[in-house]
Amino acid sequence: MNDFVYYLNSTNNAGSDTTGSLAEAQVKSEYYDKIKIDRKLGFYITEGLEKQRYEAFILTGHAGDGKTSILVQVLKNRKLLAPLQGLDKEKEYEDFYYVKDMSEIPQDQQATVLKKALHAPSNSKSSLLISNTGPLLKGFIELAKEVREAKGEAFFDEDRINLQSKLLNQLDKNEDTNIEVEGFRFILINIARMDNVLFATHILSNILEEGLWGPCQECSFADRCPIYKNRCYVSSNFTRVSAFIENYYRYLYENDKRMTIRQMVGQLSYALTGNLSCENIQDKHLKMPFFDYNFANLFFGYIGTRTPTDATQIRGIRQIQGLGLDKIALDVDYKLFVQHNYSSFSSDIQEILRRLQQTYKWHYRQVEDDGQPSNGVQRREALLRCAIRRFYLMYSTYENESEIDAVLNQVFGSNYMDYKHLISKEQSKVTKRKTKGLIFQALCVKNTGFMPTSQTNELPLTLRREDEIFQNVMLVLGSINKESLKVEQLRVRNRFEDIEEKYHLVLKIDQIYFPITLPLFTYFDSLINGAIATNDNPALSHGIATLDALLLDSYGDDAPDCKEDCEIKIIVNTTGGQKMYRFGFINNQLDID
Repeated sequence: MNDFVYYLNSTNNAGSDTTGSLAEAQVKSEYYDKIKIDRKLGFYITEGLEKQRYEAFILTGHAGDGKTSILVQVLKNRKLLAPLQGLDKEKEYEDFYYVKDMSEIPQDQQATVLKKALHAPSNSKSSLLISNTGPLLKGFIELAKEVREAKGEAFFDEDRINLQSKLLNQLDKNEDTNIEVEGFRFILINIARMDNVLFATHILSNILEEGLWGPCQECSFADRCPIYKNRCYVSSNFTRVSAFIENYYRYLYENDKRMTIRQMVGQLSYALTGNLSCENIQDKHLKMPFFDYNFANLFFGYIGTRTPTDATQIRGIRQIQGLGLDKIALDVDYKLFVQHNYSSFSSDIQEILRRLQQTYKWHYRQVEDDGQPSNGVQRREALLRCAIRRFYLMYSTYENESEIDAVLNQVFGSNYMDYKHLISKEQSKVTKRKTKGLIFQALCVKNTGFMPTSQTNELPLTLRREDEIFQNVMLVLGSINKESLKVEQLRVRNRFEDIEEKYHLVLKIDQIYFPITLPLFTYFDSLINGAIATNDNPALSHGIATLDALLLDSYGDDAPDCKEDCEIKIIVNTTGGQKMYRFGFINNQLDID
């Protein structure tokens, strides 16, 4: 028996026991310290205590983002929390004061504990207050009223709105600087705005630590246990497995579908165990355990080729099934499904796939004999192919990074890795000019319907329809020279971010930095490749509309006053190409150029 398996099963919500997913229970678990990841913010607060740099911190974010873990990190670093000891709702030490969750404090006392946390630096203490946004705003309003009344001043609705705006703006920007409210200085951090993608593979590495699996190595059922085998498969293929997992969570993050640390741990734990227990392995003889309960299948929410209903309770599994990544045709499909060539896998994975082929080879014979297989056979064949693709995405071996990049581009979009490199590492001027050229081409197609030539340096800003029907006549509202656009990488310099090197990709327009997100980057690439319709993505639609407004505001022509001399420009798309017509009004007479 391995108690660690039961702990893993308790960290996801696919089963009945989810106690391990709660922060309070994690603190008391003997396995917590073995798989947790320490955060920069926790180190910073600890260092401040050691150097007597007393500051007040307020931490907010989504459930499962690791707020309580940061508090625990500080307490354990200062030896203020014994092993397996739980947390109080609030507690004060000689040089540190914390509030575990302001929502757990009675509402009539929330302003009091907030004031105590903000007063801590003046009392030679650091403080850490954790709160959801709602109670935090209410607490600050009550505190502000109290301070104003003590001064004999009124607190108006306008003051309330300004205070809320100031706090919400700070939560949105998530800067690492002090802000001041009613004379109190503090650091307000929205942990939900921090990039947590890399934590997934770091936590997975900790979960796979050999010492946690000692009982499995000595177990007499190890040779038929899919849980222990998953640990072995993932460990021996860790570089490839972590590459797919990291890029999957990165793809979600960049598409505004950020996963919390708790949600990532839940998906990883389910992928390792399938919520099987040691008793299940001992009492049942599973037919194809190393295929059905393989990490590659379970990470996608499948047991073999079927989807258990409880798996979709895990958010990461719902997301990955919604994306349908295992249904995307790959360049390697012919090699895998026609030639049955599994040379791109390690020997143990090859053995699983060969047994799978032998078990279901009648499907292939029926296709050959009958010419047209039945719908049932077609469906089974499609499900098997999806499973093999899952194995390929998770375990396939490569000689260099360019081969990995090519596969990830097939799955996440043809330019996904280009975007990832632009936000992960400082790129050359050549790469940034190439990216600017891509954006310029896409905007030309979007605004005119035509790809620009190598001599085209002007981008017309047009009035046009925003649907799938592209019009042939468009009014020109202004123009922008290609050289006025610049693509830049802005280094993220937040001292509390846990990623060492990260950049924001921006398009610089008239001293304004416009963020280029992955959906927008993908949209530009799609335009160049012939797509003219956007997908149903509110964030993308908002980004496109904002960019249009920014370009027009900076480079649009003033509205003509045709009571006097003026000129109107029209673009006409014809079978012979694109033509620009100028309609001039001189002395109230039309002059066509």
